[in-house]
Amino acid sequence: MKTERTKEAANRREFLRGGVRYTMLAGLAAVSALLAKKRGGGLPNQTCVNNSICRGCTVVGTCGLPQALSFKHATQRRLS
Repeated sequence: MKTERTKEAANRREFLRGGVRYTMLAGLAAVSALLAKKRGGGLPNQTCVNNSICRGCTVVGTCGLPQALSFKHATQRRLS
């Protein structure tokens, strides 16, 4: 009789642990999805208008593409 109770308690305990574990995992996934959505994930409506040649480009000041960001960073370091 006593062994049946301990098995039952162990099963209940494992069930609750699993439930808490998966609830926390689902919450973490939801928070990650919200943060990824909030961040934007990319640059909407941005395409290079000068074949990735930033020097002399008219929109390099407002461009957020990686090449332009690198170019702006390099030219700021040179000016400083």
